[in-house]
Amino acid sequence: MSALPLHKKILFWAILLSLPACCAIGAWTFWRSRHMDLPSGKKLNKGAWEASFRERDLRVPKDGPRDGYWGNRMPAWTRDPDVGWHESETHIPRLVEQDSLGLQRQGGDGARAHVLILGGSVAWGAYASTIKATYFGQLEGRLAAAGHPARLTVMAAGAWTSENELKAFRTRGVALAPDVVVFLNGMNDLTQGKDIAEEARVRGYLDHMHEARDLAETKHIAAVFALQPALHGKRHKTPLEERILELMVDKAAFVPTAYPRMWDGLRGLSSHPGTTVVDCSDAFSGEVATTFTDIWHFADPGHRLLADCLAAGLLPVLDSEMSRKGR
Repeated sequence: MSALPLHKKILFWAILLSLPACCAIGAWTFWRSRHMDLPSGKKLNKGAWEASFRERDLRVPKDGPRDGYWGNRMPAWTRDPDVGWHESETHIPRLVEQDSLGLQRQGGDGARAHVLILGGSVAWGAYASTIKATYFGQLEGRLAAAGHPARLTVMAAGAWTSENELKAFRTRGVALAPDVVVFLNGMNDLTQGKDIAEEARVRGYLDHMHEARDLAETKHIAAVFALQPALHGKRHKTPLEERILELMVDKAAFVPTAYPRMWDGLRGLSSHPGTTVVDCSDAFSGEVATTFTDIWHFADPGHRLLADCLAAGLLPVLDSEMSRKGR
């Protein structure tokens, strides 16, 4: 090195010192080339919804989700002193039919059992293309085909957490005298609200579900707790789904560690007779096509998979309940 002319020494050190910067620029350029064409916001939401059909060689419904992208087809919530808020009365043929308390109903004639479902927007049936395509629309058909025709009542609203669901069950659900109550939930307790530690979120959720289980038991209602599907539980994530996680990483921060703890806590509740736990959190884990439109919601293919998961968990419960009640 000492034998080199001064100008060559300067060139050598300039090249050497510039290598980290070049590597950094190259890495950034590579990352940018992979992500620059991926959308964000409502465009990402719409793209993922449509991709969940196209990637499965299915026709994309021209009207989009029954509730609209980001719920833009739905009226504002109705404030409620008992439960906080509920979905407003809405009648859109084929898409949404709910009464003044925000209740949706499926099935009726020939039903042998009444199943009440509580939860947030996923339990409400968000992002299905029609009522028939919702998980509960498909669930009713599966139960009937298996010899358990049932009347389903969906008592759910966007952004409800287990606190809202418990209040709704206590103040309105019990009065409907269902044979089975299903709590399809989990994610909103981990994503709603700010400055709440993971421990407090998990503990609050399990306390509410414990109270719901005890209430159902006193009213002779079979209780089913089902953790809803979550994007983090899908093993193969497509580029669109990876993009969703990238943009919503703060919202989903607690899910990977909190969901297993919630599952363990729910299993403890199932030690009581008449209580069943169904884990639908990874019901989409075998899918290789885009399934989620954000960290919570999914289009018709996801609703079909959720209906499969819930039917598998509910059929033994209905077998037991109908035998016990002589129906």
